[in-house]
Amino acid sequence: MYNPVATYRFQFNTDFPLSKLDTLIPYLQKLGIRTVYASPIFEATPGSTHGYDGVDPNRISPEIGTEDQLRTISQQLKESGMGWLQDIVPNHMAYHPNNQWLMDVFEKGDLSRYANYFDTALASPFFQGRIMAAFLPAPLSETIANGDMVLAYDQDRLVLQVSGNSMPLKPISYERVLRAGGKTDDIIVVLLDELNQIHHIDEPATYAEAWHEFRQQMTALMRNKEVGSYIQKAIDAVNSDSALLEEIADSQHYRFCMEPESHQIMSYRRFFTINGLICLSTQEENVFMAVHQLTNRLVQEGVFQGVRVDHVDGLYDPKQYLERLRALLGPEAYISVEKILQGDEPLPTDWPIEGTSGYDFLAHVNNLLTDSTNESTFRNFYQGLIETDTDLRTRISYRKAYMLYQRMGGELENLYQYFIAQQLVDDDALAAIQTGNMKVAIGELLIQCPVYRYYANEMPLPADEAGIVAGLIAGIRDTKPELNDALDALEAALLIRPQEGDAAYNTRALKFYQRLMQFTSPLMAKGVEDTLLYTYNCFVGHNEVGDSPERFGLSTDTFHQIMQDRLANWPLAQSTTATHDTKRGEDVRARLNVVTELADEWLQEVRVWQDLNADLHAETRLDKNDEYFIYQNLLGAYPMPKQDEDNFPNRMLEYMKKSLQEAKRHTTGHDVEPDYFEAVSTFVNGIFDAERPFWTRFQRFHRSVADLGITNSLAQLVLKCTCPGVPDVYRGGESWDLSLVDPDNRRPVDFDRLCRDLDELIARQEGGDQEIWADLWSQRWDGRIKQWLTRFLLQERDEHADIFTKGEYLPLTVEGTYREHVLAFARRYESSWYVVAIPLHAAQLCQQQGKTIMELDWQDTRLVLPDGAPTQWTRCLAESRIDSTGALPIKTLLDTLPVALLTNR
Repeated sequence: MYNPVATYRFQFNTDFPLSKLDTLIPYLQKLGIRTVYASPIFEATPGSTHGYDGVDPNRISPEIGTEDQLRTISQQLKESGMGWLQDIVPNHMAYHPNNQWLMDVFEKGDLSRYANYFDTALASPFFQGRIMAAFLPAPLSETIANGDMVLAYDQDRLVLQVSGNSMPLKPISYERVLRAGGKTDDIIVVLLDELNQIHHIDEPATYAEAWHEFRQQMTALMRNKEVGSYIQKAIDAVNSDSALLEEIADSQHYRFCMEPESHQIMSYRRFFTINGLICLSTQEENVFMAVHQLTNRLVQEGVFQGVRVDHVDGLYDPKQYLERLRALLGPEAYISVEKILQGDEPLPTDWPIEGTSGYDFLAHVNNLLTDSTNESTFRNFYQGLIETDTDLRTRISYRKAYMLYQRMGGELENLYQYFIAQQLVDDDALAAIQTGNMKVAIGELLIQCPVYRYYANEMPLPADEAGIVAGLIAGIRDTKPELNDALDALEAALLIRPQEGDAAYNTRALKFYQRLMQFTSPLMAKGVEDTLLYTYNCFVGHNEVGDSPERFGLSTDTFHQIMQDRLANWPLAQSTTATHDTKRGEDVRARLNVVTELADEWLQEVRVWQDLNADLHAETRLDKNDEYFIYQNLLGAYPMPKQDEDNFPNRMLEYMKKSLQEAKRHTTGHDVEPDYFEAVSTFVNGIFDAERPFWTRFQRFHRSVADLGITNSLAQLVLKCTCPGVPDVYRGGESWDLSLVDPDNRRPVDFDRLCRDLDELIARQEGGDQEIWADLWSQRWDGRIKQWLTRFLLQERDEHADIFTKGEYLPLTVEGTYREHVLAFARRYESSWYVVAIPLHAAQLCQQQGKTIMELDWQDTRLVLPDGAPTQWTRCLAESRIDSTGALPIKTLLDTLPVALLTNR
């Protein structure tokens, strides 16, 4: 099994192609990275900044590079002792003219060789009708009347062009077009005869070959002046005849409509609620093989050492998919999955993977650094601010219900119709259910699902999963007794009748259940991740992918238990603290956690800020919830003191625009209401006015919190690199990561500066400089201390991989006055040891003692070593030795840096 050791995530696109990575390999090697972790590099829509809108999974994006370049880089990586982890997207592709599989389906319908590639009525009875093309600016007739849709000849085919999209005509429509030119000459008659012959072919491969030959012939004939003139005349005639153009447009294998219709009717599975991403039927073996053709070849050739699977919850049967993927790629390939775990939800241990891509680790560390003792202070303040005490679970249900009924009504209707079609309830029982209740009951089950999805692929459901579903139905009964008739039917269909042993019935019931589970994850994502996390702003540090605003802290004992379980079950899972999807950079969260320790001081500061900005608030009538949201993100993301402002005011405005779009509270469709955004802009611009008293006050508070946040950031980094798992660095995150949600976190990284800084520090180390750590701490705001600590920790992991991969995780007891403010553990493998100690909630101690973190008096606080531990240790970050008689004083361990790493080697 390939061990990535440490991964470094790159976002490849036009501005950062493979050629730029080529120059960074020496830097990555010096940093201690052993695996490049690449965003999707397969062909995507033109100008794609992220690659998740792929159009061809079997071709390297020409905007990024070539396969030859990739192979050259692969060889360079191997020579440097490094590998490649590739992000793949098996769930969906772009709904785009460059997606040739999809265009072939649009052109040929059920005679396309790719008819079952996409999750539509052509592949599954779950959907009905033609594939929607939901990008009309107005109703079809009006769009045509306004001249916004035209017929054209483009790239060797007839197409309908509208709203920047180009949709191919089906072959039978060519006859209507060719006859529109009036009297036809002999050549056109020949074309019409060939069309007639093609229409009688009913075998996809033969049909495709005949149609390809026809298009080639027509293209050749277009070069003939007379024929070309005639065909263009025919096209012009169609465009001048609105009724004919509408008739042609409305008779294709797809159906034109406006975007709002897709909120209540949906004829294909899409990624979340994004009409521009159409989902694949990867559960079909031929589709699976086609989608993974290039990926598998590059794995077998050693170009890729592993893959990260995007959005595994969107797949029809994740376990079946992962078993196929493991069989295809082989036992040595590393496989991780993007999976968001809720609360204490476990990752299925029967999946043949190495673990998740790390959101769970992010959440554990984030909560560890949160002071749970102040939760009620935060919640009470927030309830008073927004003048409601609606509990968070109810808010989650409201947000999910809003998304389901307002944006995903088509998905719900499809589930309801599929439930009926599968005949899971007899006709008499169905007739007795009050009109509409069955559909609402299915919707409530989606809404109340507390995790992204469940994974049973058999009926009857396994006992544990059946118990969960029974509990959900019981909970719905308590809150919505008017649905009892429908809930009885749902319970019987999923839990009772499958026990009777009717194999045919159970097959039908399982099909419905697996479809149901395919839609719980997008509803959770859109209702919580992309809505609630922008509306419930009690403490935005936990409004994060993988985390939850319901959480507010984690005990050291619980953290230790989680890490021991992680070592036992997922020792090679990725440990990330920032990704391309996180709502805030890792150091934003680390800084925000400081205010959970200083709750009274923080909330008093907020009240002062509200008073100082009362005139702005009165002028703009800004929502108090949004004002508090702005203050938290301003404090968390504003650059370090005395560092470049990094165009922050404009970044903040762009961030607020996206946040308001996601919150959906002041929007029309997807657009923020202009008057409200103008108010937000006025407020944001106002608070950055250096002449206002607020700015002076903010800078003072920001400086103190930013400094304290550095300790949390370094502690977070130490945990990522020493706890069980594979540490992952998000591009540029080896320095301060004070970014906000995408596209802010995709801003260019100054790799020239990072390379220069690291080379200078390495030269100082090689020159015997003993003051590096002290110097870096004194200049900690510039980020070099994080970079150097990253390098040090990753080098230790690389040189001693066994202890961090296989070594025991031993929680260490901390005793003394400030025992609650230290977390310590040991990693042991055979005779090798490491000991880790970090401070927790040190801002409280700094406030109590009136001292900086490095001046703290830890008094008698000490960590106790287990029996059999070494008695002599090397302090890795202080380059000194220390003897132990069973305990190590914290004041000694943290006298150079606010984190400690010791080893007995």
